[in-house]
Amino acid sequence: MAHARVYIIGVCLLFSSFARAIDLPCDNESHPQVCAFLNRYISELEQWNEPNISLPQKMRDDKFVLLDGALENLIQVNDSTSFSLVRYDNKAYEASWANGKNLLLRVAFPIQYELILGMPQIEIEQHLQEYMMSAPQRNVPKDGDIQLDSIAPNVYRTAPKQHYQIQSLNNCQYFYKNTKDELQLIGDAAQTEFMIANLFQDGLSKNYLLQVSQSVYGFKHLDYTISLQQWLNYCSSEHLTCYVAIEGTSDEAIQVLIVAENIDLAYNHLLSVFVPRKALGEVSGTLLVKLNAFIPTHNITNLYEQYTTKPKKQRVWINE
Repeated sequence: MAHARVYIIGVCLLFSSFARAIDLPCDNESHPQVCAFLNRYISELEQWNEPNISLPQKMRDDKFVLLDGALENLIQVNDSTSFSLVRYDNKAYEASWANGKNLLLRVAFPIQYELILGMPQIEIEQHLQEYMMSAPQRNVPKDGDIQLDSIAPNVYRTAPKQHYQIQSLNNCQYFYKNTKDELQLIGDAAQTEFMIANLFQDGLSKNYLLQVSQSVYGFKHLDYTISLQQWLNYCSSEHLTCYVAIEGTSDEAIQVLIVAENIDLAYNHLLSVFVPRKALGEVSGTLLVKLNAFIPTHNITNLYEQYTTKPKKQRVWINE
């Protein structure tokens, strides 16, 4: 009995130490949210102590599958341990750790933002404003780090061009060369298409406020105001790629469609922004925003079509 007690205490101490010290090798620079999830979730499995839900049941509920190796093997993780992450479309990730040819653990889990972020959709939606307002200042790339294509006399576009479903809904920024042969972002209201694209990629040093009406679960809305700069900081910190297009114009305003895509977590924010024409020439102004947040990528097409199929006055897309 004494030997059994010593053994049990030893095992408990081993797992307790492992749970506290776990810091799994991962590609944090390219996939920070996925890596944070793997560390958090595997630590949670090691410390699991719910009497009414077994560990296998929890993993089945989360669709987290052990394909090879064992959780206990992660005690062998060291500085030379290799990590691999494989993506299967927008459906699943497969992660593995190995010491040379010795596979320690191989797991698979769904690309589902609720699982990866560790909270239900209702809660995530309620915290979005907080996430935006607390996002750190973004880093602006230097001109030397930007690749450009010439698309018109003294008009340059960032390359490669990436688009979302249609060519005009893209993530490009547009530049010209000043009299000193220096690249500058196009911010002239006379070149509306290029200015609008730059506005929602860079901000153009504008002090605009976004008056947001966010659709949330239960057919309700959250209304709040953030700055354009806070939105851009949030997009940068959450590794969102923004695609911008003009979807309609009138004498008073320009209606802009924005899809902000999180590739790693397979969700999108969809925004319809009304930009008053008089604000384009001003440093400050208020823009009205309708926001649908955290849309799974496999659901984005239907909601996207609701925006693009509505009749628009003087429908104009960015021509290139």
